[in-house]
Amino acid sequence: MDFRIFKPQGVLKDHVQGIWSLSVSPDRVVEEKKLLFSDAGSGIMFNLGGDVCFGNHCHPEGVMIMPNSKEAQYVTLPPGTVLAGIRFHPGMGYSVLGKRFDHPVTIADEPEHLCFLEPLQQQLRHCRCHQARIATLYRWMKRHLDPDDSARHTITEIVKAVQPHSRHHPIPVSTRQIERHFQKWMGMTPKYYQRILRVKQSLELIQLSPDIPLADLAAEQGFSDQAHMTREFSHIAKITPKQYSLLVKKKQVQSR
Repeated sequence: MDFRIFKPQGVLKDHVQGIWSLSVSPDRVVEEKKLLFSDAGSGIMFNLGGDVCFGNHCHPEGVMIMPNSKEAQYVTLPPGTVLAGIRFHPGMGYSVLGKRFDHPVTIADEPEHLCFLEPLQQQLRHCRCHQARIATLYRWMKRHLDPDDSARHTITEIVKAVQPHSRHHPIPVSTRQIERHFQKWMGMTPKYYQRILRVKQSLELIQLSPDIPLADLAAEQGFSDQAHMTREFSHIAKITPKQYSLLVKKKQVQSR
């Protein structure tokens, strides 16, 4: 599998996590299967070749709006797969698309709301490499994002304000308003978002230091104990901390 990602700076930085392109060689004998961890973000995926399966649901070629990620899921990529997409920061998918989607949808599912993505899909079909697909998506995003939009600024500030250890100044909205905003933009509570972030940060620490004592990691990340961390991992990441640590170590050995 060949995967490339570009992380924008400047005006797109607070809105877009990454613009990416992926391909699987048609010469592969078996399909690729990857576990995608939850990040609470959403995205637009352009399937340019191959039937891609997320969990038990397969998606043919075309445009797919991916909902806010609440739990990890497996993606299965057959030989010859070509994908590209835009991954939004939490809450920003609602801002760009004007609606929250609670499950994957295609242009055919909501033609009036998503038809503006059809020309972009056609442009991507003519791109022959990762760089061309990423550049096409970047230019499109720059044209369709108003950096001075006050609504987007509000989303950014509120989402950042509820992050653990946030140093942002308090925002002039009540806790109840924040709850309503999170449900409207992301379909989850601020508390659940914080749970996702804590598991995500713990996964990143294991990735960096797979030999870290798990009891120490649990205490450092604010879990009540190691058992609590394991339960949260099992629910949100679909893998235990110990299993992930062993997986990281195995990959490190294979790469030597």
